[in-house]
Amino acid sequence: MKALHSLRNVSPWPLLFAGALSLCGLSFIGAATEHDALFADQSGRQSLFFACAVGLGFFLLLPHYVHYLRAAWVFYGLAIAALLGLYVFAPEINGSRRWYALPGFSIQPSEFAKLAVVMALAALLRFKNRARTFDGLVVPMLVASVPALLIMRQPDLGSSLVFGPVLLAMCYAAGAPPRSILAVIAVGAVVAVVGYLYLLHGYQQQRVEVWLEHWGWNEITITDPQVRDRLRGPGYQPWQALIALGGGGLAGFGLGQGPQNRYDFLPYRSEDYVFAVVGEETGWFGCLVVIALVAGLVLSLLHTAQRTRERFGKLVCVGVATWIGAQSLMHIAVCGWLVPATGLPMPFVSYGGSSALATVLAVALCANIGSRREPILAGDGFD
Repeated sequence: MKALHSLRNVSPWPLLFAGALSLCGLSFIGAATEHDALFADQSGRQSLFFACAVGLGFFLLLPHYVHYLRAAWVFYGLAIAALLGLYVFAPEINGSRRWYALPGFSIQPSEFAKLAVVMALAALLRFKNRARTFDGLVVPMLVASVPALLIMRQPDLGSSLVFGPVLLAMCYAAGAPPRSILAVIAVGAVVAVVGYLYLLHGYQQQRVEVWLEHWGWNEITITDPQVRDRLRGPGYQPWQALIALGGGGLAGFGLGQGPQNRYDFLPYRSEDYVFAVVGEETGWFGCLVVIALVAGLVLSLLHTAQRTRERFGKLVCVGVATWIGAQSLMHIAVCGWLVPATGLPMPFVSYGGSSALATVLAVALCANIGSRREPILAGDGFD
């Protein structure tokens, strides 16, 4: 009865924003694949993914979220084991080992690792005193860096970069002093340089190089044969996405009518470049609507965090909000070629069963937290 009673206290706003984004995603996935016989079933499959995710998310609302606190490290350990298992059991697809291939569908552990890291960091940082100590800085960095490095080696640079903002936001929310945050940023910058020199594959380094080069191109230099070769090579995907975004104008060409989409110039348009389809087919107005929905979801999760006094729940909401917000911004920046091209789905909007399930479960966990007001007698919850 307590579980059913708590359902009455669930805030509708995160669920409404997540649902609206999901409907947008289904519309643009359908528009991106309706002229492609090979991927025409993606919209239907994504609907099934969301239906399964909503069903599981409902059951996630019923137990008190303290049970998820107790299982946080188990979930984290399973995520690490799943990432390690990819090197043995996962087939190589397009030069990467990211998915476990099962009959009829595949599972991408990196999506669930994001939720696992959020829960593990929240369990670790729930003691305020720990956030102000040296090990309170080093241990959270290790917790986030282990899955990040494993994901980078798949290779999946985009997903590995999401852990950085999540770590910073959760350490800040846990009370880490500014010098600790600056130290994390400094270490992250060093790791980024080392990663670029020694961990990135050749094609990933080329994407960074062509991104740096494209800032110096103009209407004259773009006719140079060497520049054209770069646009046909490592710069092809972001260039086509940029054309799609710019070509949509204010109102776009209409769903399914964008030339970059319809005539198959834009690759991975239902996944890594779905926001380019949004811009081409609904214009800047459609882009602003999607961005507003993402902002609404993030702000509603942060509002839940603000209302939650118990520290584990507060930190989980901050981590999930940062994960969804940072990954969405990175996806949009990739489509606008503001950052080097990386394969990164947009939460709730891009095609992908693992991404849909992980993000829906994350929002459901935050809804569970927001529906329960725990009495905190100590000045700092768990002190």
